[in-house]
Amino acid sequence: MWGSEKMAHVFPKDELIAAMRCRRGAMLPCKLDWPIQRVRYWGGDPCDFRRGDEVHWMDNRGTAWRKESPDPAMMPFPIGHPLDAGLTGLGSLAWPDPADSRCFADLAHRQPDRESLYVAEHPFAIYERAWLLVGMQPLLAAMADRPERVDELFARIGVFEEGIAQQYVRMGAEAAWISDDYGMSSAMMFSPEMWDRFVRPHLKRIVQCYHDAGALVILHSCGNVTPLIEALVEVGIDVLDPLQPNCNRLDEVRRRTAGRVCLCGGVEASTLLSGDVPGTMLRTHERIAQLGKDGGYIVGPDDEWDYPAVTHEAMLKAVEVYRRRPRAVGG
Repeated sequence: MWGSEKMAHVFPKDELIAAMRCRRGAMLPCKLDWPIQRVRYWGGDPCDFRRGDEVHWMDNRGTAWRKESPDPAMMPFPIGHPLDAGLTGLGSLAWPDPADSRCFADLAHRQPDRESLYVAEHPFAIYERAWLLVGMQPLLAAMADRPERVDELFARIGVFEEGIAQQYVRMGAEAAWISDDYGMSSAMMFSPEMWDRFVRPHLKRIVQCYHDAGALVILHSCGNVTPLIEALVEVGIDVLDPLQPNCNRLDEVRRRTAGRVCLCGGVEASTLLSGDVPGTMLRTHERIAQLGKDGGYIVGPDDEWDYPAVTHEAMLKAVEVYRRRPRAVGG
């Protein structure tokens, strides 16, 4: 997986940044060897609050979790939420402080690597945090029936995430990785109009915080996000990941983002996981031709897993063909 561990530095950092900024002629990056160093504040991972081998525990916001897989890389499952559908307890809900020194104690003395892009993580940002506090179905009902209360909930989440962003910026973050899933396999979880009301203003402030510091913003949102493409451009997202082809109209997404947003991912993870070497190389070539012929593309799988060595190497072999080709002058 692509965690916070520093990866072997094969790809030039300046070329990765150029691709993220949609610079024509930039070398083609790949998610399997891109030079990024991802870091996460303490409290962002629910497992930060797990003691020993506990199967059930609660995080600092009151969400209850259950660990269902012995694999440490697999996320636990939320089984309880501190707020009800009426959000009646919102005013008394305990809320962490982004300025709490414990949030960044493990990162305080960590120095950015000159060869790696220093990427600050915002796990469960905005919408995801909201449903972890209320429950997904109750939150969706409240968005329709009690929008003013939901406004208050999202505002509190937004203030926290903006505070975290400010702390990351002080540490020298060069990019943000904001994880906030909005889509299902064939549609969004809620309407674009609801996204505009509840998510957009807070996401925009977080993006602006990073842009003011000269940092890039990567939005990781699984599922169908095609209806939000123009809004994400307007908010200022620099990189959109993981671009799942079974959920999105990739030709339309590329047409509407060309030169404005770098696309990332797009190759079905299932192909790599199956060990299908010819299929991996074919899908890699197809996506590069479809999404990357004019730059602004980072090829890679559409989900984060440990892939078999044979397909891992097959993707990188396919990518290397494009890296060896003469490149257009940047613009």
